[in-house]
Amino acid sequence: MRLIYVLLVCVGAAAAQETQPSLNLETAINVQLTDPVHAIELYNEVAEQSVVDRERNIAAFNRGVLLMDSEDLAAASEAFRLAGRYATTAEQRRDAMFNLGHALNGGVDSSGQLMMDPEKIGEMIEALGGVERAFLDASRADRGHIESKRNVERIRRQIQELQDMKEQIEEQQESEEQQEGEDGEKGEGGEDGQGGEQGDMADELQDLADQQREQAQESESAAQNQPQSEQQERSDDQEELSDETEDAKEQMEESGADQETMDDLKKAMDAQQEAKEALDKGDNETAAQKQQEAADALERAAERVREAQQEQESEQEGQQGQPQDQPGEGEEPEIDEVAQQLLDKERRERERRQAYRTTGRPVKVEEDW
Repeated sequence: MRLIYVLLVCVGAAAAQETQPSLNLETAINVQLTDPVHAIELYNEVAEQSVVDRERNIAAFNRGVLLMDSEDLAAASEAFRLAGRYATTAEQRRDAMFNLGHALNGGVDSSGQLMMDPEKIGEMIEALGGVERAFLDASRADRGHIESKRNVERIRRQIQELQDMKEQIEEQQESEEQQEGEDGEKGEGGEDGQGGEQGDMADELQDLADQQREQAQESESAAQNQPQSEQQERSDDQEELSDETEDAKEQMEESGADQETMDDLKKAMDAQQEAKEALDKGDNETAAQKQQEAADALERAAERVREAQQEQESEQEGQQGQPQDQPGEGEEPEIDEVAQQLLDKERRERERRQAYRTTGRPVKVEEDW
């Protein structure tokens, strides 16, 4: 199978007036099949030196395809991110984000499943979150792109499976600690794990607040006549952060968070929406103000969650050492079976990605869901 790349078409005498980046782009396209290493170098020069977004998009995209072919997935991911930044059409943005999703997915470390380590499984879940966001960006760029939507659903199912597996392992570890006679020492999670979940949510909300404050600082320092591509990138970043805030709000609602915390999260989301609208209009001053308001609301929510966690831990201190119901024989979670199913699924998906990755533009995994 051969790779299919983005091509640059030159018309008539216009070729004689081409800049050096344009010439390098043509050369790279001509040699990418025979000398991919040299083509990657030329594409990199074009992406750095050209002032034409279309040229930079083509160079970054083709460089990403070549890097994926050479198994340098980290560099390929950066190339596709750059291609998305310099996209001049919705189709270019869609293709860049779609390929970014596959590059990130190929680089996800699945060793956490083999080691049955909840911490490493958590790292894998976090990495898959980046994969989901890339496919989601592709589907937003082209609402009719079925492959992107299917991959979003596929990754979400995989994340849910890993979360279930992680919870099973943690529950088994806790029951084993109780059986060994450890007198009430359960770690951050307490008896039912809710304290640990609340601690995790407090950290997640604080992280969202920190990211939002950084974006507010970027808006404050942004030039009045900022290039449209950079303005669009900051708008996309704000939209992504808004989606993450919405996910956190749904999790807090499911966990039974108090009304004040939910009100703060709603205020944060409203401010984020206003910030996104301001960025789309090029109004950086209003965007910065709304982003600061969102960050403040997120920090208040994080603090409320921490306070709730501390109250719960105080209540549990008096319950330590009390007899606990032990799981009966044969009631332990079937972790080995779950792990094997996930390992088999990951192996099949990896084989399909390898088989389809070089079939054309964009890189598609047509049976990857």
